[in-house]
Amino acid sequence: MTDTFIQERNHYDNLKEELGYETVFDASEGIKHLDHKFFTDEQPLMVTYKVIKELGPTFDDTEWVTFTAVAKDGTLGELWKAGESLFQQAKLFVDDWHIFIEGFHKTDNGSLEMVTGS
Repeated sequence: MTDTFIQERNHYDNLKEELGYETVFDASEGIKHLDHKFFTDEQPLMVTYKVIKELGPTFDDTEWVTFTAVAKDGTLGELWKAGESLFQQAKLFVDDWHIFIEGFHKTDNGSLEMVTGS
């Protein structure tokens, strides 16, 4: 591991602890602060998170549920806050465990979809 990687992880781990979050912000390369803007064109931003509610015998039979949160702007701090809210909703509803926020994809309607990993 490089020193840069360790510094980045320490930075985000420290922010996670300060904020009291369970999620890990892993959607950025380099050290960014909470006021860093990822999305600048629209605010507030609707953020969604789609997870499996019940796995069916085939993928087509799988039941999904979508959770929503609002980020007041496109900063790291607001996106992470929304992501933490989405994770907590999913954790309570379907016992979700995907704590790594890996990114946000902009949809055709201007909302963002949160992408997570284990």
